[in-house]
Amino acid sequence: MLTRLRVSGFKNLVDVDVAFGPFTCIAGPNASGKSNLFDAIAFLSFLAERPLIDAASAIRGESGKAAEVRNLFHRVGSHFADHMKLEAEMIIPASGTDDLGQVATATTTFLRYKLVLAYRDAGDPGALSELEITEETLDRILIGDAPKHLRFEHSPNWRKTAVRGQRGKAFISTEDEGGRTVVKIHQDQRGGRTRILLANRLPRTALSSSTAAETPTALLARREMQSWRELE
Repeated sequence: MLTRLRVSGFKNLVDVDVAFGPFTCIAGPNASGKSNLFDAIAFLSFLAERPLIDAASAIRGESGKAAEVRNLFHRVGSHFADHMKLEAEMIIPASGTDDLGQVATATTTFLRYKLVLAYRDAGDPGALSELEITEETLDRILIGDAPKHLRFEHSPNWRKTAVRGQRGKAFISTEDEGGRTVVKIHQDQRGGRTRILLANRLPRTALSSSTAAETPTALLARREMQSWRELE
């Protein structure tokens, strides 16, 4: 369940912060950004399973066709933003399966996922893509903080059944190591091996590579995000 979305630098959305409940109606005049809000949700959903460029190509442009990558960034006149930020809070299922049918069990069910993408000219030396990950994180929201994050009316009993988990480190983090930005994928189990990836060499999000064996909570977050294309 998507409970909150923050978007900045995506199409005409700048510093947008929307709280969602079990049923949320989005209303507003033409060209106010309603469809773009759903495009941002769909973009996150595609990024959970596809390479960066494939996910961007799946988003509609102004003509209804696939948008050019550059046009996904906020524009004022002829100037485009260099970065876009997408941040989602979600309640995930307690269990599920990965692509190979392996069972995954979450260690916590209330999460915050953040992704910052930069535009890189495809003609830049060494550029692999027009999109570059500059930050990606997946962290837990503590049970004690859940009431202030869930902005819709709900009972404490419901919250206890939906929000479970324990304290611990982030599942995905971004750090600077020797002047290089790296994305780290941390295993759910204590003492598990941490995968370290160069952010500017990633063709897809770290989340999209999650599996039940090493990162079950991230896998279930991925499954949750994949379901968001059915929200609109």
